[in-house]
Amino acid sequence: MSKETIKNIKERRSVRKYIDKKIPVEILEEIIDCARLAPTGNNRQAWSFLVITDDKIKSKIASYTRYGRFIEEAGACIAVFVNENKATTPLQDASAATENIMIAAKSYDLGTCWVNSYQKGHSEKIKKLVNCPQDMELMTLMSIGYYEEDDVKMPPKKTLSEVMNWNKF
Repeated sequence: MSKETIKNIKERRSVRKYIDKKIPVEILEEIIDCARLAPTGNNRQAWSFLVITDDKIKSKIASYTRYGRFIEEAGACIAVFVNENKATTPLQDASAATENIMIAAKSYDLGTCWVNSYQKGHSEKIKKLVNCPQDMELMTLMSIGYYEEDDVKMPPKKTLSEVMNWNKF
């Protein structure tokens, strides 16, 4: 792992306030390319990534969520869907892809915020809005966009010694 990757992991944080700046299509494609390379149980790759840049759709999605109103202001919204009938570990697969998206986005100086969607009340509304196939389940939803660095502070995190053990607890 490069030092730049480690830096992006350590500096990544949830962004809920975005500036009005479009994300180039090529960057969004590169980010999703990183997502599709995440590990999946038994290499099933039973997922689909939906990139939403349409302002009306983003606004509707934001209105459906309880804690994701900021999606409306983001440059894009990315939804990760998984076919639970084909995936052996659907939530883990989607989570690994979501983390790849967040780290790849950080490398382009884009902020993200993961909005919990799995089995939430807004999931069915969103699936209907985006014409999601019946066999796919909305697993994660996130905002992505450019932001002012000063607007986002790193929340307190536990120290390494608080969370790491060697050989036994």
